Amino acid sequence: MSSSEDKPMVLTSVVDELCAYPTIFVPVMEKYFRVVWWADFVKDKEKYARDIQGVLVNGGLPKVDADLLDTLPNLKIVSTLSVGYDHLDLQLLKSRGMKVSSVPDVSSDCVADWGMMLLMAAARRLPEAMKSATNTMTPFNYNILGKKITGSTLGIVGLGQIGYRIAERALGFKMKVLYYDVIRQPEREAAVGVEFYSCLDELLPNCDFIIMVVPLTPQTAGMMGRNQFKLMKPSAIFINIARAPVIEQDQLVEALQNNTIQGAVLDVTQPEPLPPDHPLLHMPNVIITPHMGANSLESRRGVVQAACDSCMAAIKGQAIPREVVLG
Repeated sequence: MSSSEDKPMVLTSVVDELCAYPTIFVPVMEKYFRVVWWADFVKDKEKYARDIQGVLVNGGLPKVDADLLDTLPNLKIVSTLSVGYDHLDLQLLKSRGMKVSSVPDVSSDCVADWGMMLLMAAARRLPEAMKSATNTMTPFNYNILGKKITGSTLGIVGLGQIGYRIAERALGFKMKVLYYDVIRQPEREAAVGVEFYSCLDELLPNCDFIIMVVPLTPQTAGMMGRNQFKLMKPSAIFINIARAPVIEQDQLVEALQNNTIQGAVLDVTQPEPLPPDHPLLHMPNVIITPHMGANSLESRRGVVQAACDSCMAAIKGQAIPREVVLG
């Protein structure tokens, strides 16, 4: 495009090195668009509203509700920079004839790497080992004994693209891999030799590790609760890299306090961050990370690029890569 004024206009959230777009990704968007940041839009909606043709949603912001849609008469697409889209009101967007896209495939390998890393960190008690070796106020402990990973059994809850890639990595550790999904995946089963369970409750007692990689839907919300934790081995470790509401968080706390399971790793919590007095922050058998499964430089740049590609396609009236079909 010949000049900045020729580029279409999009609305997005904010540059924030901690919680939103790091500065390094801004040029990716500005290559294609005139970018309107939320704070500038709120100050002068009339200046921008008629020119905005796309919304790039990052970290759930900006919130796309009826009021915002009413304000943007020429909006063509809402493109979310995430795999999941549970933060979008799909029925509202469908009723307005809006196009929607997500990025379901860009960061799958990165998230799978993270899931396996968290599994290993918990199994071998990595935070405790690091503290022992680097904190001069604690003894240097040669006898921090973890769990063996090789030959153990991993249960994957959700064999989508990320779950499948976790299975590939687990087989490299000679783990036995079982999975539960509402839809059986025979081709993926055959490709990596995993075993299907049609019932989550029947899967849980057989696993040394359980890892959650399901999308958040009405069916998956709260699918891991008190009864499910009781079905797990007392020596099992629970890992959630999906969405926080797929588990009953208070009931996980109860299971950990009662030694119903050995430990937990959470890349997602409710809320984020947890309040300082939350019990999960003070349990030695819990690892918490700041929702960073997709956070490699390459993956995050790819996510921004993919969202821009989808947004530009919609604005041009072309087929939209990674379009969310609204039914």
